[in-house]
Amino acid sequence: MTGLALKASKNAKGSTFFGERLVRSLEYLRFKARSHNAVYACETVSRIVSEQHKYRLYMEMFPKEWERSTKSLYEAGHFKAYSERTNEFFQLVNDKCFPLLEYWHDDPDFELDRFAIPPMNFDLCCEEIDFANLRVSYLAGLMFYFVDDDEIWTYFSEKYGVDKGAFPPIKASSHANVWRERQKPMLRPYSDLIRLVDHSTGNPWLDITNCQYSEYFEWDKKTIDWLTETYRNANQYFKNLEELDERIEEDAQAFLFELISFWNTGMIESGHIKQ
Repeated sequence: MTGLALKASKNAKGSTFFGERLVRSLEYLRFKARSHNAVYACETVSRIVSEQHKYRLYMEMFPKEWERSTKSLYEAGHFKAYSERTNEFFQLVNDKCFPLLEYWHDDPDFELDRFAIPPMNFDLCCEEIDFANLRVSYLAGLMFYFVDDDEIWTYFSEKYGVDKGAFPPIKASSHANVWRERQKPMLRPYSDLIRLVDHSTGNPWLDITNCQYSEYFEWDKKTIDWLTETYRNANQYFKNLEELDERIEEDAQAFLFELISFWNTGMIESGHIKQ
């Protein structure tokens, strides 16, 4: 904390004021620690240290916003356990990096000393298929996980005129080659689609589900930078489905035949759809 006060005092005008108030805060902390029992004193110290850490992270990640900020370092903000300035930092992370606040249902009593992230992917275990809000290529990928449910095939039949009986039967488990990291360019879109549906992308935004215990993340720049990058990549995953959607619109039968062939054999077999 001493280092933080020193760093703040060397910054521009507003930061000098912050350093002085931080020193006064620490003096007040000593008084509070003497005036209460040891457990309360430890909790107070922990809260102060935690908030000072977030201030330093704020300065490191958003220096211009910190310089301009007029939010209080002492008055409680929306999340009552934190100052207005820390709440401002939470909002900046939410607006500029990744959706932090949506997952907490805007509960002002929630403590964010560690945080979870909201799942972006469809939950195979607990969600009903919503045809209106899922990309058609994603629905095609769901066929392998709802093999005994003809609802998806009915959708493709009514919209694209395809017949389930014209395609090879879908095997109960995929070919091992489906999960290879290196894929030929023509196979990569199919592999990415199946990994997305299977929650096996290696991306936390796409692989976590509402049905599992949340993973909690720490407040440090490395973690926030990583989550920011993976959030951007997660959105690109869904963006890439646009190309597959276009291929389905052009020739749904050919697309589904290739996708099923890839699942069953790990390659796109030459051949013709049964008539």
